[in-house]
Amino acid sequence: MKRKLIITIFLLVAATVTWAQSSPQLVVWQKNGEKVYIDLSEIPETTFKGDQLVIRGSKTSVQYPLSNILRYTYENVSSTGIELQPSERMVSISKNGDSVTLRNLREGSTVTLYSSNGTLLEQRTINNAQPLTFSIAQRPAGVYIVKAGSETIKLMKQ
Repeated sequence: MKRKLIITIFLLVAATVTWAQSSPQLVVWQKNGEKVYIDLSEIPETTFKGDQLVIRGSKTSVQYPLSNILRYTYENVSSTGIELQPSERMVSISKNGDSVTLRNLREGSTVTLYSSNGTLLEQRTINNAQPLTFSIAQRPAGVYIVKAGSETIKLMKQ
Protein backbone atom coordinates (compact mmCIF):
# COMPACT_ATOMS: atom_id res chain seq x y z
CA MET A 1 0.00 0.00 0.00
CA LYS A 2 2.75 2.40 0.99
CA ARG A 3 4.65 1.55 -2.17
CA LYS A 4 1.60 2.31 -4.39
CA LEU A 5 1.19 5.68 -2.68
CA ILE A 6 4.85 6.60 -3.26
CA ILE A 7 4.65 5.56 -6.94
CA THR A 8 1.43 7.57 -7.39
CA ILE A 9 3.00 10.69 -5.85
CA PHE A 10 6.10 10.27 -8.03
CA LEU A 11 3.95 9.99 -11.19
CA LEU A 12 1.94 13.08 -10.25
CA VAL A 13 5.11 15.11 -9.65
CA ALA A 14 6.62 13.89 -12.95
CA ALA A 15 3.43 14.78 -14.85
CA THR A 16 3.32 18.25 -13.27
CA VAL A 17 6.99 18.92 -14.14
CA THR A 18 6.44 17.72 -17.73
CA TRP A 19 3.36 19.93 -18.11
CA ALA A 20 5.17 22.96 -16.61
CA GLN A 21 8.09 22.52 -18.98
CA SER A 22 5.87 22.39 -22.08
CA SER A 23 3.46 25.25 -21.37
CA PRO A 24 4.41 28.83 -22.36
CA GLN A 25 5.81 30.65 -19.33
CA LEU A 26 7.68 33.64 -18.02
CA VAL A 27 10.80 32.54 -16.13
CA VAL A 28 12.48 34.80 -13.55
CA TRP A 29 16.14 33.78 -13.03
CA GLN A 30 17.40 34.79 -9.59
CA LYS A 31 21.03 35.20 -8.54
CA ASN A 32 20.68 32.45 -5.91
CA GLY A 33 20.02 29.95 -8.72
CA GLU A 34 16.28 29.75 -8.16
CA LYS A 35 13.93 30.02 -11.15
CA VAL A 36 10.33 31.18 -10.76
CA TYR A 37 7.88 30.02 -13.46
CA ILE A 38 4.73 32.01 -14.25
CA ASP A 39 2.25 30.52 -16.71
CA LEU A 40 1.58 32.86 -19.65
CA SER A 41 -2.10 31.91 -19.57
CA GLU A 42 -2.24 34.36 -16.62
CA ILE A 43 -1.27 37.10 -19.11
CA PRO A 44 1.38 38.52 -16.79
CA GLU A 45 2.23 42.22 -16.97
CA THR A 46 5.89 42.97 -16.27
CA THR A 47 6.79 46.45 -15.01
CA PHE A 48 9.48 48.15 -12.96
CA LYS A 49 8.64 50.10 -9.81
CA GLY A 50 11.66 51.77 -8.25
CA ASP A 51 14.22 49.01 -7.75
CA GLN A 52 11.62 46.22 -8.04
CA LEU A 53 10.57 43.92 -10.89
CA VAL A 54 6.78 43.68 -10.60
CA ILE A 55 4.85 40.86 -12.28
CA ARG A 56 1.04 40.90 -12.11
CA GLY A 57 -1.12 38.18 -13.61
CA SER A 58 -4.70 37.00 -13.24
CA LYS A 59 -3.67 34.69 -10.36
CA THR A 60 -0.24 35.96 -9.34
CA SER A 61 1.23 39.24 -8.16
CA VAL A 62 4.90 39.22 -7.14
CA GLN A 63 7.78 41.66 -6.71
CA TYR A 64 11.51 40.98 -6.81
CA PRO A 65 14.39 43.34 -5.99
CA LEU A 66 16.28 44.00 -9.24
CA SER A 67 19.52 43.40 -7.33
CA ASN A 68 18.47 39.72 -6.96
CA ILE A 69 17.47 39.16 -10.61
CA LEU A 70 19.83 37.87 -13.30
CA ARG A 71 17.26 38.02 -16.11
CA TYR A 72 13.77 37.02 -17.11
CA THR A 73 12.92 35.06 -20.22
CA TYR A 74 9.98 33.52 -22.02
CA GLU A 75 10.07 29.76 -22.58
CA ASN A 76 8.05 27.38 -24.74
CA VAL A 77 6.58 30.27 -26.73
CA SER A 78 5.92 29.49 -30.36
CA SER A 79 7.66 31.85 -32.73
CA THR A 80 5.46 33.97 -34.93
CA GLY A 81 6.50 36.75 -37.24
CA ILE A 82 10.19 37.09 -37.95
CA GLU A 83 12.28 34.02 -38.30
CA LEU A 84 15.99 34.66 -38.10
CA GLN A 85 18.20 31.97 -39.58
CA PRO A 86 20.57 30.89 -36.75
CA SER A 87 23.59 30.81 -39.05
CA GLU A 88 22.78 34.19 -40.57
CA ARG A 89 21.46 36.41 -37.79
CA MET A 90 23.68 39.21 -36.69
CA VAL A 91 23.10 41.76 -33.95
CA SER A 92 25.53 44.49 -33.02
CA ILE A 93 25.26 47.03 -30.22
CA SER A 94 26.98 50.39 -30.51
CA LYS A 95 30.10 51.07 -28.44
CA ASN A 96 28.24 53.38 -26.04
CA GLY A 97 25.22 51.05 -25.89
CA ASP A 98 22.64 53.52 -27.19
CA SER A 99 21.72 51.67 -30.39
CA VAL A 100 21.30 48.17 -31.74
CA THR A 101 21.65 47.10 -35.37
CA LEU A 102 20.04 43.95 -36.75
CA ARG A 103 21.24 42.42 -40.02
CA ASN A 104 20.08 39.60 -42.29
CA LEU A 105 16.42 39.84 -41.35
CA ARG A 106 13.77 38.48 -43.67
CA GLU A 107 12.18 40.93 -46.15
CA GLY A 108 8.85 42.27 -44.84
CA SER A 109 9.65 41.36 -41.21
CA THR A 110 8.56 43.76 -38.48
CA VAL A 111 10.91 44.86 -35.68
CA THR A 112 9.64 46.82 -32.67
CA LEU A 113 11.06 49.01 -29.90
CA TYR A 114 9.27 49.03 -26.54
CA SER A 115 9.73 50.91 -23.29
CA SER A 116 10.21 48.83 -20.14
CA ASN A 117 6.49 49.10 -19.32
CA GLY A 118 5.56 47.57 -22.69
CA THR A 119 4.62 50.75 -24.54
CA LEU A 120 5.28 50.49 -28.28
CA LEU A 121 7.69 53.29 -29.22
CA GLU A 122 8.68 52.40 -32.78
CA GLN A 123 7.81 49.75 -35.32
CA ARG A 124 9.65 49.23 -38.58
CA THR A 125 9.45 46.84 -41.51
CA ILE A 126 12.52 45.34 -43.20
CA ASN A 127 12.93 46.55 -46.78
CA ASN A 128 15.41 45.03 -49.25
CA ALA A 129 17.00 43.02 -46.39
CA GLN A 130 18.82 46.19 -45.28
CA PRO A 131 20.29 46.45 -41.75
CA LEU A 132 17.95 48.10 -39.28
CA THR A 133 19.13 50.30 -36.40
CA PHE A 134 17.16 51.43 -33.36
CA SER A 135 18.68 54.22 -31.29
CA ILE A 136 17.80 55.34 -27.76
CA ALA A 137 20.29 58.21 -27.80
CA GLN A 138 17.50 60.85 -27.83
CA ARG A 139 15.25 59.01 -25.38
CA PRO A 140 15.11 59.44 -21.58
CA ALA A 141 17.07 57.17 -19.24
CA GLY A 142 15.52 53.74 -18.78
CA VAL A 143 15.28 50.21 -20.15
CA TYR A 144 14.25 49.61 -23.76
CA ILE A 145 13.43 46.36 -25.52
CA VAL A 146 13.97 45.60 -29.20
CA LYS A 147 11.93 42.60 -30.41
CA ALA A 148 12.44 40.73 -33.67
CA GLY A 149 10.45 37.48 -33.73
CA SER A 150 11.71 35.34 -30.85
CA GLU A 151 14.83 37.51 -30.46
CA THR A 152 14.79 40.13 -27.69
CA ILE A 153 17.54 42.68 -27.03
CA LYS A 154 17.42 44.86 -23.91
CA LEU A 155 19.13 48.26 -23.87
CA MET A 156 19.62 50.44 -20.79
CA LYS A 157 20.23 54.15 -20.94
CA GLN A 158 21.53 55.71 -17.73
